[in-house]
Amino acid sequence: MIRSGLLFFMGTLAVVAARDTNSTRVECQPPFVAVGGRCLHVEHTISGTWHAMRKFCQDLGGDLINLADLNFYGDVILYINSLNLPKKIHYWIGATDEEVEGFWQWTDGTAVRMGTPFWANFGDSNSQMPDGGTDQNCAMLDANMHYYFNDFNCPNVNERPLCQL
Repeated sequence: MIRSGLLFFMGTLAVVAARDTNSTRVECQPPFVAVGGRCLHVEHTISGTWHAMRKFCQDLGGDLINLADLNFYGDVILYINSLNLPKKIHYWIGATDEEVEGFWQWTDGTAVRMGTPFWANFGDSNSQMPDGGTDQNCAMLDANMHYYFNDFNCPNVNERPLCQL
């Protein structure tokens, strides 16, 4: 428990230290809002599989969120926490290794950075995510792990999407 809290603190400290105070201002049309210089839609009510939620985002003119930039990732986490939702919600993000097992990429084809500060640690051995093998090929922000990335089963888990334009 102490180690988990320390890792969360260190991760939060890294995100705060990396933030750029001169973020670009953008104008977004509803249901999107400006977060970290991009247009973001945090869906609270509709949930589905990774593929269904990707289509949901595409139907809005966007895609599942790309969190390759640490500053933007920090802005998104701060925004989600500012919503004061009554319960913790997991969110699908646009990272998958469905095409090539073990090669995680964003929906635009760019590689996903592995390890700290993006992926969660798990279990008594404190192993680094992703660790789901061929059964867990889609990433989400795991509310139980302070919104670090975690790999889950794409077709069998229903969660909410984070969409971006």
